[in-house]
Amino acid sequence: MTELINLQHQMLLVSLILGAWMGFTYDLLRCFRRIIPQSLLFVSIEDFIYWFIWTMVIINSIVRFNYGEIRIYIFVFLFVGFMMYKTTIGWVLMKIFNYMWCRIKNCLHNAKKTLKKTRNNSKI
Repeated sequence: MTELINLQHQMLLVSLILGAWMGFTYDLLRCFRRIIPQSLLFVSIEDFIYWFIWTMVIINSIVRFNYGEIRIYIFVFLFVGFMMYKTTIGWVLMKIFNYMWCRIKNCLHNAKKTLKKTRNNSKI
């Protein structure tokens, strides 16, 4: 009985951690989409792959830590872990990424303008 309770405690912690990782990996996907804009079809395919992989990871965790028994607390703590990540670290990381991406885009834009000026000046 004690082993079963320990496994359920482990599953609870694993659910929190997996929820946070789900948030982090989705933010990586969002950053990728921001850098390389894609059509609705590719976004849908990426989302399908994302959710398929995470479904397999969660099912594997449930089988490993909870003998395959599906409990509501697993999904509650996945959501809690996801929200904890999004409202703390995730929010900060996305702000940093957005700031850096805007700076990089501005630098690339300025470099492009400078190259056009030098080409135009060299033709004269």
